[in-house]
Amino acid sequence: MSVRLYVLAFLITTISFALVPTGLTAEEWVFVDLKPKANSRLDQQWWTGEKAASTLSFLPIGKTEDFAGPNDKKVKFKIEKECVVVFGTNAAKWPKKIAGIKTDPKVQKVSFVYFLHASGWEDNAAPSYKFIMHYDDNSKAELEMQSGINSDDWCHDDSKLQDKNSVWGWIKKAGAPCGHAGLITTKWKTPSLTKVLFP
Repeated sequence: MSVRLYVLAFLITTISFALVPTGLTAEEWVFVDLKPKANSRLDQQWWTGEKAASTLSFLPIGKTEDFAGPNDKKVKFKIEKECVVVFGTNAAKWPKKIAGIKTDPKVQKVSFVYFLHASGWEDNAAPSYKFIMHYDDNSKAELEMQSGINSDDWCHDDSKLQDKNSVWGWIKKAGAPCGHAGLITTKWKTPSLTKVLFP
């Protein structure tokens, strides 16, 4: 799995992807560990790198909790202090691509993947970044994120997203730099249940 910048915006993907494996009930989740690829932390300001509080420091770090999801469904995310940040026009110090995020080798066939994410300094309705899923047959599937459609600036937590599979999953009305911010839950249905995610 990789996360890649497509055109403009900067991406912050916080902490974990929740996968609903085929055959499991909705209450059973598998989390993807981002720590090996993490390049920032929730207890520092991602835009400065300084160890200082921001809205993201209010996330339930060290816990697994329910977040809002599409169709009023609760989605579990395991929140760790590490996160992934990708390059943008106003955040040029970050890498343009993060590749090789591993999934659990014990659970490879999944029905849905849930991402917890947001952008910053976005260009509304323009492509921002992509999630790219790799399979063991050397094929891949891409989920393109567009500001105002299925992604948005983390400080635009009052905006309405056009994509039915994306909702504001977590919002906090406190903290720097905007005094409020949020993260988006996006549901992605895998294109084939017969393909195995590359571990």
